[in-house]
Formats: sequence, C-alpha cells, structure tokens
Amino acid sequence: MAHEPNSAELWDRVWRDAPDADAHRQAVAAEARTIRWQRIETRVRAAFGDFRALNVIEIGAGAGTNAALMAQRGAQVTLLDYSERALLRARELFAANDVRAELVRANALQFPDALRGTFDVAMSFGLNEHFTGKERVRIFQAHLDALRAGGLAFVSVPNAHNPPYRMFKWVAQTTHRWKLGVEIPFTRAELESICAQLGVREYEFFGDAFLASWQFVNPLRYLRNRTAASRAQKVDASPERGTRLDERWSYATVLMMRKP
Repeated sequence: MAHEPNSAELWDRVWRDAPDADAHRQAVAAEARTIRWQRIETRVRAAFGDFRALNVIEIGAGAGTNAALMAQRGAQVTLLDYSERALLRARELFAANDVRAELVRANALQFPDALRGTFDVAMSFGLNEHFTGKERVRIFQAHLDALRAGGLAFVSVPNAHNPPYRMFKWVAQTTHRWKLGVEIPFTRAELESICAQLGVREYEFFGDAFLASWQFVNPLRYLRNRTAASRAQKVDASPERGTRLDERWSYATVLMMRKP
C-alpha cells in the first residue's frame, strides 16, 4: 500500500490544528507521568548528575514535549524541525509552559554544521520510522552528529512487535484514515544492525508501558478524549508503572546510544 513520502508539507498538515495553552500544559504534564520519560530522566541523571548544565536537542521535534520537560529541569534546549507549523506549535507549547528553546528550521538529514558536536543529549520521538533505504540509517547518524563525545542519544520508535499498534495501523491504512505517510516500525534486530553500522558499541533498549498500548484498540478512548472530564482526569492521573513486558512488547522501543 503506497503512502505519501516524508516531507515538510506532510508534517505541516499534521501540525495544522492548534491546541490551546491549557492543552499544551496538559501534554507536558501527561508526558512527565509516562514510564518512558521516567526511564529517560533516570538515565540522564545517572550519566550527568543534573539537567542544569546540559545542552540538549530534540530532532524532528514537533511540539517538543520531551524537550520541554528537560527545559523545566534546567537544560538549555534546541528544537530542530523542517515543518514551519511544527515549530509554531513548539513555540506555543514552550510559552504555555513558561520555558524557552532555540528553534531551528532545518532538515535533520542536512544537519547544520554550526550545531554538530555541541549537545550532551540528542533525542527524537516518532521520527526515524518515517525514513527508508539509506536514509533510515542516516537519520540515526544525525543524532550522533549532534553529540559531543560521550553524549547520549535517545531514539524512540514504534516497535514492530507491539500487537495493538500493528492492529491499529492496519485498520487505519485499510480504511484510508492513516495520515502520517510512510511509517515503518523497527525490530530490535534492525536497531542492533544500525548500531553496528554506525560503530556504536555502548547502547541500551527500554520501552514505554506495554499496558498503555492497548489504548490503540480501545474504542472508548476516542469518546473520552472528546470530553473535558476526560482531560481533567488525565491531569490527575498517577505516574505510569512499568512491567517486565515493556522491554520487548511495548509500543515504543527506545534506543539509547552513547557516542564513542
């Protein structure tokens, strides 16, 4: 089944609708409760001790939700995206959450020379799966290009072995409701192969919450999301808890790489 190729125009359409300031604040608060963020924060603090001295970049940032969490903890943040509308949403999200970021409009595959080797942390969430062929490896290289020696890259991608996501994606594509263009999830074997190709020897895998991924196939989710009561409930929700299933079966596989 053919899909629209990855392009700035595609993502301008995806980011067309503008949430209000309260929705931007809720998005950051919700991400802070995820087990994925908890695991990222733990690893950043273990490696660097604190966020306050860190220079971090979110690549293909969209609204930059995870970068905003790092900014709240004192990091200096840069957001890079080639979608003008995505950067507009990011500017609104950061303003709503009273944090700051430098916004860079650029193609990640043509990473700006002035930014190379300047970051302690490079990260992306839902970016690399939209690339194919040689670009599928080059986009991982872009994360490493951003880093200083010893820096950490966090690359969060859909897991090819997560059943709810695969079912949701198949239904959306079959019914012509899929709007995200080409999206090819990753296996752990492919990610390990990419690390080998890039000469990365120090890496680790972890996931988000496997149990949360069942929301992909929960019809009540789409009704609840339309109600103000649902949004209030999400704000008050407790932090996610992980399980042993997360590492292999969760929706998102997070690859953490340390730059040699």
